Formats: sequence, C-alpha cells, structure tokens
Amino acid sequence: MRRALVAGAALAWLASCGYQFGTGWPERGVRTVSLAVVGNETYRQRLEVALSAALARELPISTDLRLAAPGRGDATLEVVLTDAGERTLVPGSRQDPTREGALEGTVRMRLVAASGAVLLARTVVDRAEFRSPIGEGLEQASDELVGDLARKIALALETGF
Repeated sequence: MRRALVAGAALAWLASCGYQFGTGWPERGVRTVSLAVVGNETYRQRLEVALSAALARELPISTDLRLAAPGRGDATLEVVLTDAGERTLVPGSRQDPTREGALEGTVRMRLVAASGAVLLARTVVDRAEFRSPIGEGLEQASDELVGDLARKIALALETGF
C-alpha cells in the first residue's frame, strides 16, 4: 500500500513539472485580443494582407484567446513584417534561373494590454522552400510562409515560449 502511495505521489509530481494547458493569459486578465492591422516594412507587397487573414483563422484555433473588434479586446496583438526575401538554393538554367529557392520572413510581434503595457514582445522567423521542377513557385512558398508565421505567432503567445 505504501509503495502504491509513493508511486502515485511520484507520478503526480512528474506530471506537474511546470506544464500548463492554454496560453495562461486568461489567468492574467487577457481573454480577448484585438488584431491590429499587420504592418509591412518590406518591399514584398501583400504578404501583410495574407498574414492578417491567417492570424484571424489561427488564433481562435490554436489559443484560448477570443478575437475582439479593434479597440475592444483586453489586449491588442501588433504584428509587423520586418524582413522578407527570396533566396536561390539551387540555380537553374537561363529559362528557369531558380530550380530550388526559399522565401524567408521575419515578423516582430507585441501583445499590448489595454493599459498600454507591453505584455509580450517576440521576433518570429520562418522559411518556406519551393522547387520549380515540380511546379512550385513563389506563390506556394508565400502561402506556406504566411501559414507558418501565423502558427508560430500563436505558439509565441504561449507563456514561457
């Protein structure tokens, strides 16, 4: 009996090694979040529009935060695309100069309380590759990059990330 009790206590202790479910923000008074218009400081146009849409889809799915109308949330998520660039990984021929390439992007994100206090600030980086011989191009890489950045931003909202 004593062994079972000690084993149960040990399992309970191991199971509670600092892990938590959800973002932890509701316990800190942040249950709703407004999504500010995503900014773009790069020359690559329209990525910010796709990233805004991807964030609006991803946040309710991946976090315990609810989206609120602008200015009505307990906090506001500010996201700015700070870098986006194409890189050739495998050069091709004159007709197809890039056989394999990558689109890389960097965003700066901040979660700002209604009081103006910055609750969280992170930089998120991702890269999406494409291969022209199998019909992939910058459009597919852009879609993948935007989706990955949205998922990483939602993950960054997890406390302790």
